[in-house]
Amino acid sequence: MQRWRGTHYFDRISALAYDGIHGTPGRKVLYVDSRSWAGNGNNNHAGTNPDAPLATIAAAVAKCEAGKNDYIFVLDAYDNDAVTIEIAKSGLHIIGMTNGNHRAPFPWLKIAGTGAVAVFTIKGGDGANFEIAGFSLAADATHPCITTKTGGATELGFGHIHDCAFAASLDAAFVAQDGIALAAATGMDGWLIEHNVFGAQLVRDGIRFINAYQALIRSNLFRAVPGVGVSQLTGGAATGMADVLDNKFFQKTVQDTASSISIVDAGGGMIDGNHTVSNGGHAGNNPYKDTSTGTDTSTKNGWGLNYLGDTVKYPAFA
Repeated sequence: MQRWRGTHYFDRISALAYDGIHGTPGRKVLYVDSRSWAGNGNNNHAGTNPDAPLATIAAAVAKCEAGKNDYIFVLDAYDNDAVTIEIAKSGLHIIGMTNGNHRAPFPWLKIAGTGAVAVFTIKGGDGANFEIAGFSLAADATHPCITTKTGGATELGFGHIHDCAFAASLDAAFVAQDGIALAAATGMDGWLIEHNVFGAQLVRDGIRFINAYQALIRSNLFRAVPGVGVSQLTGGAATGMADVLDNKFFQKTVQDTASSISIVDAGGGMIDGNHTVSNGGHAGNNPYKDTSTGTDTSTKNGWGLNYLGDTVKYPAFA
């Protein structure tokens, strides 16, 4: 394991992963080198040795057991997985740890094969308590990087997505329709989405959802996202609005109306500490919008101090 220490911001957990997680009864720790930079990623390996890793993340997921809090460390990645990586086992942790030989601080990850798909698909309750961190993700212009599976249970989500870059790579081909977009009739209940970058190579929105009961979206950077940074959609009975705290939004031109945060559900979300800036001026358009009830006195969402430039901006309610 020594060769992987001191090469990545995940140093803070690498020692734990090797010295502590390995010693937990019943818990697997697996390694993937899907780009095979050293020519040693192979799905015939057991995957328990970082010097003899598996070639694909899907192969590692297949070896994991639900509810055991298994860890998959992706030492390098690009395009060996041929289909979406389905998270249908609870307690999975999938962590990118680049070896430092490439341009980005995160392993680049997109799906190869015919017809691009989402990189990760979360299957509701079957994929509860998952963690995805440390990747530069891309799909194509009609698919998000991370999505949910229609028909999967929406309860017990409790996902943790952090320290990822969504269509924010130096590679212009690294695009996606959305960063995180939930399929119809699914929710991101209990999800924590933090410390990510959503980039200008997205085609539409940063985070796109309907239901988000007791979810938290905090401390992310939305850098010139073409659509809406945090976008809640209509589409049936919504069961909750996420708390949206301390995010940063940068608009390349004069910001569009509701371009940073757009809310339609009076689900009791707290929206506070968000900040939008633009190099095209701050006059005229309000980047925050709440159409849940129509007025600032009747909305059940809690709007605190959110900024446009150096000015506190209360949302448009109509």
